Formats: sequence, C-alpha cells, structure tokens
Amino acid sequence: MGTPGVRTWIAVALALLTVLPTTRAALSQARGAAGWFRVSWALSPDGVGSRISGDVFNDSPYRVTNVRLEIEGLNGDSGSVGRASAWVFGDIRPGGRTFFAAEPIPGSISYRVNVVSWDVVSLGEAP
Repeated sequence: MGTPGVRTWIAVALALLTVLPTTRAALSQARGAAGWFRVSWALSPDGVGSRISGDVFNDSPYRVTNVRLEIEGLNGDSGSVGRASAWVFGDIRPGGRTFFAAEPIPGSISYRVNVVSWDVVSLGEAP
C-alpha cells in the first residue's frame, strides 16, 4: 500500500474544515453551560443614552479569542423583546477577563447575556 497522495490530504483537510466549525459551535454551547465563562454586566448611563457593559471571565484552561455574546433584552415579565450580538475586546487568558459594550435593546428593562462562540488560541498563557 502506497502513501496517500496530495489529493487525499486535500480531501481530508476540506472535510476537517467542514466539521470543525460545527463541532466548535456545539462545544461552545456545552462548555459555556459547564462553566467555561462567566458574564457580569450593568446598564450604565453614558451621557447621551445608555449602554450595556460588562466583563467576560474565562474560567477555562485556554487562551481564547473572537468571543461572541448573545444579549437578550427582557421586559417586566422576563419575556424576550429582542436579541443582539456583541464581541468582547481582545484575547482572554485563562483566569482572565475582558470588557464588552453594546447598545441597549428598546423596550428592555433587564438582560440575559451569554457566551455563544469563541476560538481557542492555545492552552495556558502563551499565545
């Protein structure tokens, strides 16, 4: 049996590129729920209007980047009045935190903020 050809390696690489994003999305939901991330936020006045701002804490053993949040606006009965996405700023080292800010969702008096996706940069501190 001979060694795999270039076409075989390209086919394997393309298959992995197709599977990995789906796997990462599923992993992000499962691990996020298992406690990889914590989010704190507040609705703060900012002179002209207001904004939702807060921190994302990385409790995982990985340096992560491209962390995306889903922000759900809630009314007085805790019913959803809208959703928005936001990105956090920069990489987050293990045990670290970073900042985010977003526009308020009209009609909301409270919010639910969750990490919905991220990319792993490395294990530990090193980039």
